Amino acid sequence: RAQLRRCCLLIDARHGIKDPDRKVMAMLDGSAVSYQVVIVKSDKITETELEVRIQAIIGDLAVHPAAHPRVIPTSSRQGSGIAELRAALAALAKNR
Repeated sequence: RAQLRRCCLLIDARHGIKDPDRKVMAMLDGSAVSYQVVIVKSDKITETELEVRIQAIIGDLAVHPAAHPRVIPTSSRQGSGIAELRAALAALAKNR
């Protein structure tokens, strides 16, 4: 849809980008649909592991033209990253 501003691609912090995720990313790239990676369950791994995972994902995204470069880690259990995600989505809605 032309009105679609951006998709959110949810990636489990414990596993990182998997083959099905890569297929979705390729499809979104091919369709020129902007997408942003949201890491979920970030509370399930250590801070160090999370930082390594984020850097690996950012490296993977560099070769995907439709990918937004910012990665947002979230945890519904701790509530971390939720406000940041809401703000990013609200900014997209506001700039319509």
